[in-house]
Amino acid sequence: MATKIAFIITKLELGGAQKSVLYSARHIGDNFEPFLLCGQGGFLDKYAKDHIKNLYFIPNLVRQINPIKDLLAFFEIGKTLKRIAPQIVHTNCPKAGILGRIAAKLFTKAKVIHTTHGFVFYDGQNVLKKYFYILVERFAALFADYMIFVSNKDLRTALKYKITTKEKARLIHAGVTPKTKESLRFNKIKLFEELNIKEGTKIILQTANLKPEKNPLDSVRIASIVCKKMPNTVFLYTGAGPFKTKTENLIKELGLENNFKLIGWRDDIPHLLSIASVFLLTSIREGLPMALVEALFMRVPAVCYDAGGINEVLKDGENGFLIPLNDTKKAAQSIINILQDNFIFKEQTLALLTDFNIKDMLLRQEELYTLIGDKNSLFQ
Repeated sequence: MATKIAFIITKLELGGAQKSVLYSARHIGDNFEPFLLCGQGGFLDKYAKDHIKNLYFIPNLVRQINPIKDLLAFFEIGKTLKRIAPQIVHTNCPKAGILGRIAAKLFTKAKVIHTTHGFVFYDGQNVLKKYFYILVERFAALFADYMIFVSNKDLRTALKYKITTKEKARLIHAGVTPKTKESLRFNKIKLFEELNIKEGTKIILQTANLKPEKNPLDSVRIASIVCKKMPNTVFLYTGAGPFKTKTENLIKELGLENNFKLIGWRDDIPHLLSIASVFLLTSIREGLPMALVEALFMRVPAVCYDAGGINEVLKDGENGFLIPLNDTKKAAQSIINILQDNFIFKEQTLALLTDFNIKDMLLRQEELYTLIGDKNSLFQ
C-alpha cells in the first residue's frame, strides 16, 4: 500500500514554493499517494486541477491574518486530514505551515515535515516584531518532526534562534528545470510586439509578487536612475499583489510610464529571461529564490539585494552583483555597468547551481519520507 503524503500550502501563486509543491505532488514516486490542500484563487489553481488527482481547496485558508477565517481554516484542514488519514503531512509557507502542523498533530497520527521557504523575520526589522515572529516560529516548530530549509542561511538562522535542532533539520534546496537560451523555441518578434517594446531595447526583468517583502518600490527608484542615463531601457515586473497601486503611482510620479511595465502573472518566464539583459531582485526578505536560479542557469547576470540565501548562488562580480539592502544607487550603477558591457558572466559559477535541479529536490524529499516511514513502521 502506498504511503499517503498530504502537502499543504497557503495559496498556489506563481512562486518557487508553489512550483516545488506542485512538482512534488505531481511527480512523486509510486510508493507514495499524494494529496494537496491549499487555499483558492491562485494563478496555478487550474494547473493543480488539471494535474493533481487528490486536490482539496480549503475555502478559508488565506494569506492575510484573519482570526475568524484562520480558525475556520484550521478546522477545515483538520477535518480534511482526518478524512485522508495520511501517514506524513508536509506543510509549506508560514500560514499553512502553522495551521497545518498543529492540525496534523491534533487530528491525525501523521509524522509532520515543514519546509521553510524563508523566514518572516529578518535583520533590520523592528526588534519587537522580529522576536515575536521568532517565538511564533519556535512554537510552530514544536508540531514538526522534521524541518526542511532551502538555504544554508535559513538553516543556520533556525539553529541560532533555537527554532529547531540539528537532529530535526534537513537542507534540501528547492529546484528548477534547468533551461538555456539556446534550448528555447518561440517567436521573439511576437513577444516584443505583445509587450509593446521595440527589438533592441535593453530589458531588465524582475519576477516577484507586488508585496512589501519584495520591495517593488525600490525597483521603480532603481529604474528612474538607470533610465536617466540609458533611456532605451525597459523594466518588466511580473506578478501581482497589494502594492500594485503604490507601484503604479510611483511609476507615474517618476515619469516612467514608458520604461516600467507591470505585466502581471506570466507562465513564460524562460522566454522573458531569454530577452532580458539583467535579472533584478529587490527583496528585503527571501529564502533562496528559484527565479534567480532560473536566471543564472540561463546566464542572465543578476543584480539582487543581499537577502536570505541569495549569496549562496550569486557571487558579486562573477555572475552579477550583490547589493546592500535599499542601496538603490549601487543597484542602478551595477545595472548600468552590465548594460554598458563592463561585465563578463563567469561560466564557472554555474557549478554553484548543481544542487538546484527539481528532480534532485524530489529525490531527497522521497529519501526523507522513506526514512520517516522506516523509523515509524509506516509501510507495514
